[in-house]
Amino acid sequence: MLQLTTPRGGQYQAVLPDGTKIWLNAASSIRFPSKFDGNERGVEITGEAYLEVAKNTRQPFIVHTSKTVIEVLGTSFNVNAYSDEEAVKTTLIEGSVKVKTTEKEAILKPGQQAAVDHDSHLISLINGSDIDQALAWKRRFRFTLIGQIFRLLLRQLARWYDVEVVYERGIPNVKFGGEMQRDLKLPQC
Repeated sequence: MLQLTTPRGGQYQAVLPDGTKIWLNAASSIRFPSKFDGNERGVEITGEAYLEVAKNTRQPFIVHTSKTVIEVLGTSFNVNAYSDEEAVKTTLIEGSVKVKTTEKEAILKPGQQAAVDHDSHLISLINGSDIDQALAWKRRFRFTLIGQIFRLLLRQLARWYDVEVVYERGIPNVKFGGEMQRDLKLPQC
């Protein structure tokens, strides 16, 4: 097995042995074999990744995260599986994916997002999900902050800028809106 890991503040792009293209966000990793043998093409992802899966009807592409199994039916999608987030989120761009937990499964249509709660393993489907928000990290030029809850925003910034955030007086329950360039240095934010 091979492993590609991005540091906090970094991003990588790679092509897997079957031709699948993958983009890894900050503090993320993917484990994959040097050659896909057998009945399926299986990978393990932690953190966040965007995949453009090479079609191969004889070998389904399977993504394993800590809480979900995503069966790819020829597609482009984003998976956000950071352990410090409240849910594993799979956002479908095109094609089709099946998101499975030990309890349930759901097939996504383009523009839908499945959120799998870390504790209950329940799957929530969100129609008309904000694809720009889900892919802002991959496009490298901005953080999209539309309706972003403060603590979630700070988790993203901590990963991107490789900093530790400490709350001395509790976490404010406020939301932000707007956009911020990713190529800015932290003091410029």
